[in-house]
Amino acid sequence: MSYKNTLYICLIWFLTACSLEPASYPTPSEPNVDSDRIIILCEGLWGMDNSSLALLDHGVLTNRWFQQQNPGRHLGDTGNDILQVNDTLIAISVNWSNIIQYIHPDGTAIAATENIPNNRRLATDHKGYLYVTSYADKGYVAKIDLNTKQVVDTCHVGYEPEGIAYYDGRLYVANTGGYSTQTQDHGYEQTISVVDAQTMRELRRIDTGCPNLYGKISVSGQYACINSAGDMYTIAPRCIVLNMANDEFRVFNFPATYNCAYHNRFYMIGSAFSHLTSTYTYSMHNISLPSMEVEDGLAEYSKAEEKILQMQSPYALYISPYTGHLYSSDARAYATNGYVYEFGRDGMQVGRYLLRGVNPSGFVAIAE
Repeated sequence: MSYKNTLYICLIWFLTACSLEPASYPTPSEPNVDSDRIIILCEGLWGMDNSSLALLDHGVLTNRWFQQQNPGRHLGDTGNDILQVNDTLIAISVNWSNIIQYIHPDGTAIAATENIPNNRRLATDHKGYLYVTSYADKGYVAKIDLNTKQVVDTCHVGYEPEGIAYYDGRLYVANTGGYSTQTQDHGYEQTISVVDAQTMRELRRIDTGCPNLYGKISVSGQYACINSAGDMYTIAPRCIVLNMANDEFRVFNFPATYNCAYHNRFYMIGSAFSHLTSTYTYSMHNISLPSMEVEDGLAEYSKAEEKILQMQSPYALYISPYTGHLYSSDARAYATNGYVYEFGRDGMQVGRYLLRGVNPSGFVAIAE
C-alpha cells in the first residue's frame, strides 16, 4: 500500500521444500536476452482484498495471473513487497491479510507464513532465512526459517519499520515512526536500526538526521539507498545512501521515493508531497557508486524521462538484471487500473500495458 494512501490508516502451512541456493543473475554489464518474463505485484486497495499478480511474458500480459495459476484462490489484502529468494521461491508480503505468501516462479502457491501482522518489507540472507518488517507491537523484524516457513525469532526496532536490507550478517532497518504519530506521544523516527541477523539483537542505531525513513530500500553491493519522506510540512524529503560496510552515509537534497539499483548506480523517482499545498512534486536523479556522484535524470534512460513525467502518478521503478530494460508504473488515480511502461536500454519505449490491478508497485524478473 502506498505512503499516500496508508500512512495514517489504522492499518502455515507448508507443502514442499525448496532449494535455498541464491538466485543466479547474469552479469549486469552483459544483458543476454532482449525481453523479460516479469511478475508484477499490484497492491490493490486497503480493506478491499484485491491484491493481484500479473505476468508480463516477453511483451504478452496476463492479468490475474495468481488466480489463474491457483484456481479458487486469491492473493489477499494489500500486497506490499515481492522478493525472489532463490531460483525456485518468491515471497510476497500481504500486509492486511497478515501473511507472507510463497510461490514458485510459475505462479504456483506453495506455502504461507501466517503470523506476522501488518507486515511490510522483505530481505533475505540467501542462507535459508527471510526477514520481514512489521508495524505491529510498535515495530519489529521477524526471522523466518524458509525450510519450515515458521517465525524462529524477532527483534524490536524503531517505531513502524519499513525498508530492510541484509549485508554481511547484519540487517539494516529503516524506521519511520509515521504510522502512529497521530495517536502516540512520539514524532517521526530518523534512525536506521542495525541488527545481528544470527542472534536477532539490535546492535546500534544510526541517526541520519532525516525523519520518516519510508519506502523500499535498494541495495548495490555494500550500499543502500533509503528514502526520507520528511514531515510533508516544513521538513523536505531527502535521499540517504548508506555504506553498510562502515555505517557512513551521505544525505542528498531530493527524495528517493521509488528507487532501484543497476550497474553500480542508484536510479530514483522522487515524489514530494506537501500538506501545505496538497500537491506532489516529482524529480529524477541517479547516483554513481562508489563515487556518490549525482546527476539529474535517469542517465542512459534519459529518453524515458518525459514519458514518466507525463504519468498521472508514477509509482514504481525497476531495471531488469537480465535485459537492462527499465519498467515504471503509473498508479493513475490509485483506485483505477494502473499501467506499466517498458523502456529499452536506450530509454526508448518498448511497450505500455494496461493492468487489471490497482497500484502496481513491485517487479521481479524471472530467469528462464
